[in-house]
Amino acid sequence: MPMVALLASRALPSPHDDAAVTFTELGPPSDAVEPFKQLVMSSHASELRLYCTVPTWNSSSDNCLDLQELHQLRTKFLVLIHDIVQALRSSGVAASYVLVPSNSSRCIMCAGGYSDLASAVAILQKTPQDHRNNVLLADLGCPCLVIT
Repeated sequence: MPMVALLASRALPSPHDDAAVTFTELGPPSDAVEPFKQLVMSSHASELRLYCTVPTWNSSSDNCLDLQELHQLRTKFLVLIHDIVQALRSSGVAASYVLVPSNSSRCIMCAGGYSDLASAVAILQKTPQDHRNNVLLADLGCPCLVIT
């Protein structure tokens, strides 16, 4: 099994309390499959539903300057979702996913319930974004991947 190097971990202030949200930068989407799979498999049973936001156009988007960039971001995210679901299924986890339209400019995947996804979106809307074209791993009440 190839070793995946984590690029960096950074703590950002949480809007809810004095605790910080820690993001681990994973690099390109292909490097995120294995770390996310391992994290999810260590904390979940043999069945899992991933809740994923799909960004819609937002004129105040900080990472998509035009519709072409938005399309590229969504395409990259959909490929990542399918790669993760396939990796989980090949490891014996009955994985499925739900796509939820969002006006957030970030693609978010949560290995928890819909309420966990809504909470993650709310936290991330208030968290500064200084990454672009990377995948970030965070624990926002459940394991989450964020693509910017």
